[in-house]
Amino acid sequence: MMETTEGQELDQEPEEYLAQIEEQRMAKLDAIGSMLAEKRKEAIDAKVHLGIEDDMQGDEEHYQGYDDANRSEFVKSASASRNIDGKTRHENSGSKPSGSTVFPNITQPYVDAASARVGDVLLPTDDRNYAIKPTPIPEMVGVIPQMGGEVTQPHEQLIAEAERKAKLAEDQIEDWLQETNYNTEMRKVIDDVVRLGSGIMKGPVPTMRKCSYMTQSEDGSIEMNVKTELKPESYRVDPWNFFPASGCGESIHNGSCTFERDYITPKKLESFKEMMKEDGTPFYIPSQIDKCLKEGPGKSKENNGRMDRVQAGTKNQFEIWYIYASIKADEMIACGCEVDEGEESFNAVITMVNDNVIRAALNHFDTGEFPYDLIPWKRRPCMPWGQSLSRQLRTPQRIIVAATRRLMDNLGLAAGPQLVVSRGVTPFDGKWEIKPLKIWVQDDDAVNNATSPVQAVVIPTMQAELMSTIQMATEMAEEVTGMPMLMQGQQGVAPDTVGGMTILNNNANSVLRRIARLFDGSGTVPHMTRYYNYLMNYGKDDDMKGDFKVVARGSTALVERDIQSQEMVGVLQLCLNPAYEKNPKKAMDEYLKSRRFDAGAFDYTEAELKAIQGQPPQAPPQVQAAQIRAEAELKKLEITNKTREQEILVSGQIAKMHSDVSVNQKNAELEHNAQNEEREHNLKIAELQLKQKDSEADYATKKGISLDKAKTVLATTGMKLSVQKELSKANGGEVIKPLVEPPQRAPDGQSFEQ
Repeated sequence: MMETTEGQELDQEPEEYLAQIEEQRMAKLDAIGSMLAEKRKEAIDAKVHLGIEDDMQGDEEHYQGYDDANRSEFVKSASASRNIDGKTRHENSGSKPSGSTVFPNITQPYVDAASARVGDVLLPTDDRNYAIKPTPIPEMVGVIPQMGGEVTQPHEQLIAEAERKAKLAEDQIEDWLQETNYNTEMRKVIDDVVRLGSGIMKGPVPTMRKCSYMTQSEDGSIEMNVKTELKPESYRVDPWNFFPASGCGESIHNGSCTFERDYITPKKLESFKEMMKEDGTPFYIPSQIDKCLKEGPGKSKENNGRMDRVQAGTKNQFEIWYIYASIKADEMIACGCEVDEGEESFNAVITMVNDNVIRAALNHFDTGEFPYDLIPWKRRPCMPWGQSLSRQLRTPQRIIVAATRRLMDNLGLAAGPQLVVSRGVTPFDGKWEIKPLKIWVQDDDAVNNATSPVQAVVIPTMQAELMSTIQMATEMAEEVTGMPMLMQGQQGVAPDTVGGMTILNNNANSVLRRIARLFDGSGTVPHMTRYYNYLMNYGKDDDMKGDFKVVARGSTALVERDIQSQEMVGVLQLCLNPAYEKNPKKAMDEYLKSRRFDAGAFDYTEAELKAIQGQPPQAPPQVQAAQIRAEAELKKLEITNKTREQEILVSGQIAKMHSDVSVNQKNAELEHNAQNEEREHNLKIAELQLKQKDSEADYATKKGISLDKAKTVLATTGMKLSVQKELSKANGGEVIKPLVEPPQRAPDGQSFEQ
């Protein structure tokens, strides 16, 4: 209470007394604002002194692809900007770099690939990166767990009940996270972690959120209603706008306070005066808001060295600060909060604009912890801020930029020769320039000179040497980051063998395991633990409450599942063997998840399950195996019999074909033999005819008669011989003298006629 005496209260009018109380309250609020502003400045100076903001600015610039040489191409509107050393550099000085300003950016693809890879593994769309599990001996309300000895049935029932409650709690937390778009905000945090070295996730924060629901009236019509509920929310905080207390070490929770900055328009700030609690009292202090609006947005702004173009976008906005700190009881009362008597200090959440406190409330966590998780990419000693992947790439990035710019300068000089013109040569048109078909006049002294009046000197290119330097820096980037090109979806210098690819893949995944463990310890576990505490304190359903713990699954389940996805096919086949007593359905679900499928999309519907359940029960696996083997043997026997029948049929057909072929062959042979005999007979007849002709000619020659007469004589003789032969056959073979004596041989030199 404000310090007043009983006499003062009696001597003053009520209006004067209330005005004095309000004046003392405003003075107290001003004192609180001055004290918090001083602590805020210390936190900002500590962050600047550690060089965190200079590092973040340099990392951001290299991610965007510019430095001092080509800064004017990106920051054209700013008259001055800070370089990576934190020193102010004027842009519009009129001096431009004389050489190449190209910036071959390898930082951006490395950062984007790492962010995408980590996000896909730690934030799967079909699974959770955390789990709510009961402790080994959970303490349940109304149930006393048994200790020691064998596990009895009551203890088993206790474990089953604890697991049921833990599943309900996990589903409730997941519902809150989906409503607040947790995965979307967490992906933004991962981008900050990789690009700037640190990411901040805030939550759970009680927030009034509107939700719609359908109701049915008495007449049967459907109506849509909107109600406002208080639900927890998580969101990403810009690392540029977060300032932990100085001297907090490696954990922001070791400090006494934290400061978060945001920007708000005058219209939005004025609307805060209309926000009321359930009892009709305002959420914010209207008089303090009017004071801020009167002062304007430019009264108090902390310039912490961020890029000017970002600050220019918030020029006409107020800086609003959310401060988590411990303040005294009288200060809480001055802020309009009701406190319990006997408490000297309270963990509060203070909202301040222009060094003016416009609201204060008790921290919704009884422990007073800050609802922030600062996640580093690579830890730094004695500070909560981490080192970014962009900072790890700084040396190879600078080597590549320098070598590429020298290569461009060298190629520019070597693109055309340097011309050396002697003094004895003058241009005919009086213009000292090189162009086609130009006429030059040479004086007498130059004519007597043996050298050419115009000489061309070619600048050698150093492309091979500079390209080898660029290649060396590219390989260095893989080494300093621990992220080979294989992890970015490119083979790079990986050997094209199964063993070599497996080794490189395992080495790349070791970095992923380290990052996942860091995220689990710095982000997932503390963040989900605060959600569990929020559920225990503010949850409406007691059936969800119990002795639980948060288990992070990023490094144990999600990363390993992603790494072992290629082994899931073999595991699934092994689970089909009943001897191993493993659940094939769960194995199939894990296999589908490893392939980025929704395992639930392949489940049976209720109708299909009922149809399957209505079927007769299946025999044991051993009986089914025996039946399968018997059916296989039976089918094998049937196939064998059919094969034999077909063989017999084919054999008969083949024999018949052979028989037909044999008959045809014999007929062909007989016909061929007959044809041969006929040909031989004809040949013999022809031969006999020739011999007859020769005999007739010889007889005619020897007898000295004509050929026709000789034919007649021989024919007559032949007829007589034939008649004699027939008569001989008729008389039983007795020889009969010829009717006509055969002609005797005529003496030499005489004919028959003679």
